Amino acid sequence: MKRYEAMFLFDNTTAYEWPAVEQEVNRLVGRIGAQLLACVKFDERKLAFEIRGRKRGTYVLTYMEAPPERIGEFERDAHLSEAILRVLVLRAENLTPERLAEIKAWPADKPLQPLAADGRREGDRGGWRGGDRGERSERGDRYGDRDRDRDDRQGERGARRRADGDGEAEGDAGDGAAR
Repeated sequence: MKRYEAMFLFDNTTAYEWPAVEQEVNRLVGRIGAQLLACVKFDERKLAFEIRGRKRGTYVLTYMEAPPERIGEFERDAHLSEAILRVLVLRAENLTPERLAEIKAWPADKPLQPLAADGRREGDRGGWRGGDRGERSERGDRYGDRDRDRDDRQGERGARRRADGDGEAEGDAGDGAAR
């Protein structure tokens, strides 16, 4: 048996009652003869697009030991479940015993704080969206002196260049003929 990580996206009406979520996950895991190692609520979010008419969903993270030949059957059963909107199953090759112990110790119905790409929790300096960009005052003027190269007689955007790339501005052909 190999170790797997499964991320479920549950319908919020089902996920509201945590025992129902655990029961559904245990049913799916039991059908393929796997051993459930951990099952925790990951996060409740607004979806980027509607799935089966739902605008919000709850992510549930599980770890299990299962026979590799039965994972396809597990995914099929999850897709057929009315409570589960989506499922993703991956090999958990990098799961350390310390991380598994941390997840097992986490209260199952309390959302687990997702890690940012650099290993920090949301709410740390920067979090998911801020990063280490610094304050705006530290970055200076974002646009610099963008108006310094513009000539008043050429309009707000400056002279237009022709597509053939000879560098001559439109209307500066010298002969006054329209092209």
